[in-house]
Amino acid sequence: MTTQLLIDADFVLYRDCSAVERVASFTNEQGDTVDILNCSREEAKDNFVASVEGYMKKLFADEAVLVFSGTNNFRLDVWPLYKANRAASRKPLSYWEIVRELREEGRFRVYSENCLEGDDYIGILATRPSPVRRVIVSEDKDMKTLPNVEIWRGGDLVETDEESADHFWRLQTLMGDSTDGYAGCPGIGPKTAEAVLAKPGDPWENILAAYREGCRKKPEALTKAGVETPEDLALLNARLARILRHGDWDTLKRRPILWNPQGA
Repeated sequence: MTTQLLIDADFVLYRDCSAVERVASFTNEQGDTVDILNCSREEAKDNFVASVEGYMKKLFADEAVLVFSGTNNFRLDVWPLYKANRAASRKPLSYWEIVRELREEGRFRVYSENCLEGDDYIGILATRPSPVRRVIVSEDKDMKTLPNVEIWRGGDLVETDEESADHFWRLQTLMGDSTDGYAGCPGIGPKTAEAVLAKPGDPWENILAAYREGCRKKPEALTKAGVETPEDLALLNARLARILRHGDWDTLKRRPILWNPQGA
């Protein structure tokens, strides 16, 4: 069976470009010391290619697909403050030039979709029925919300199934994700989230009950998120937490199909 790697190229290239950024100093005509940030594009690119080839060798892969994020993230339409805490961050030097070169050279297949984060494109590809064995290479814990996939993360191969993926997604819906800038259910931490999901009955109804109670105690959470009801807040966070799967993508219209509870 052919093994194809779906590589979170956003992360790997960011890491390899950042690693070779250096500061050079010189004294100008006025006698001031000037510090200039610089990067060897060739060194950064060589390191990136070595990283990709290293993954291929370690995982006995036949092919590597580099997946980058598009420029217009659909989650900003879901919630304009998504990842607002990262707005001031920058890509390292040489990042975009190397992306352009990788596309032009054709050494690896390079994928991106304008409205998708790389994680979502990987999720769509990884969950699409195929005779090819696909292994996700990513350090992002959110990949564990994808069912029936293999993930190379932290030096280990992690496998998910439908139950574990949905459970982790529901945990994220309750706890939120400070890295991505959404807070989840007011007053809910990891232990409480596990307790909510351990209750008998429909998991979504239990999540809604937790949100109603949390928003009763902290109604300001609704105003902060810009929603009107606890149900709105729960649905918002569920959509933000969910990495897109194959069934969450409209291939003809090239846009996501936002998740809704069954019967909604």
